[in-house]
Amino acid sequence: MKHLLIIILAIGCGVILFLGNAHWNERTGLSTQKTELETKESGSNTEASKAEAPSNTSKITLEEFEILSKNWPDAAKKQFELSLQKEAPFKIVLAGSEALGNDTNGWAQLTKAELEKAYGTDSLEVVIQTYNGTSMDFSAENKAKELAALKPDLILLEPLTLNDNGEVRIEDSHTHISNWIETVRAENPEAVFIIQPPHPIYQASYYPVQVEELKKYTETNEIPYLDHWTAWPDPQGEEILGYLSEEGDVPNKEGHLLWSKFVNEYLISK
Repeated sequence: MKHLLIIILAIGCGVILFLGNAHWNERTGLSTQKTELETKESGSNTEASKAEAPSNTSKITLEEFEILSKNWPDAAKKQFELSLQKEAPFKIVLAGSEALGNDTNGWAQLTKAELEKAYGTDSLEVVIQTYNGTSMDFSAENKAKELAALKPDLILLEPLTLNDNGEVRIEDSHTHISNWIETVRAENPEAVFIIQPPHPIYQASYYPVQVEELKKYTETNEIPYLDHWTAWPDPQGEEILGYLSEEGDVPNKEGHLLWSKFVNEYLISK
């Protein structure tokens, strides 16, 4: 009897072990299949996402460029198209006084960001150059050579006109500009210049005369002139003070935004 009981218990344990093992295999098998299925689905979704995602290129096409550059001088358009063919970045230099702004809120930095976004960093490079002093100082320190060394394709130049106020004669200021252009083009004959005045200031008397003469100089020499003064409030009225620093000598945040918006709308047609 005792031996029979032992045999029955052994058989019972064997059945229990067999059933438990079968159940475990079934569970783990299902889990493995589920994991493999999820992995395959995840991989499929990843591939689909890759296929659906647009290519993150920073290079512009010729067709896109033709639309955005509607206002550009023809010579600059031609140079940019050649750069695209050579797969070399087209270099724009924003040069002028400290009115360009020395931080990320300056109009030059804002414009640089928009240009790179519109044209792509593989197609276009933007360099910002600020200078102290007058046009006479600029010439005496041979800064035009430094500008030429950058090998710019397009230079948007603010020629230190406000710094020259009361320091340099208008005629001499224009002579300096002509010399700078010659220096740059000696290194790169295809370089294109666009000239713009500095910002307006409140109730100036002689300074507007300088700016008007600068405009005439560009017309005489057939240099494109970017007249952003048309976007500012009347310099004789108090509204202009809302766009200048407390000292009134440089643009404040609102002034930089206004200036940048005007330049961007010229260089980036939409």
